[in-house]
Amino acid sequence: MRPGWLLAASLALAGCVPVSVPEAAFESYRDSAVMIASTLRFDLARFEGDWAVRGAYPNDHLQRVTIKARGARRFVWRSEGRAAQGEVTGPGRFRLAGQAADYWVLWVDEDFRTAVIGTPDGRFGLILDRKAGGGADRIQAAREMLEFNGYDLGQMVMRP
Repeated sequence: MRPGWLLAASLALAGCVPVSVPEAAFESYRDSAVMIASTLRFDLARFEGDWAVRGAYPNDHLQRVTIKARGARRFVWRSEGRAAQGEVTGPGRFRLAGQAADYWVLWVDEDFRTAVIGTPDGRFGLILDRKAGGGADRIQAAREMLEFNGYDLGQMVMRP
């Protein structure tokens, strides 16, 4: 066997070796060095209903969210004409079908009028409220919870 043939065969086989490709860069709005926690007060039955998006990051264009419970752990998340099946995965945590990320409910006020949802990787963060206006004290508390969990409030877009 000639050395040139061996070299060509080796190069062809080397092309079959899997190569690890780094994940594409993504925008994170959260300092990953800060601890993050989901609320233990999450209750799917009380979370059900219509929500106005009062604060979001530039990569998210949601205006309204509707949650419809389908039992104790399953629900439908509707927004912008789309629906996704959801499932509660832990205390204050859920996953939407087709999404790799777990969403965490970081805070909800005592009467379930205002809530904060985020992801540990910081790609997503929302302030939800039952009404499109008012509740300034709750909206401020929601902003403080985002900041406490490491989110950059300077990049959040607040909606009236």
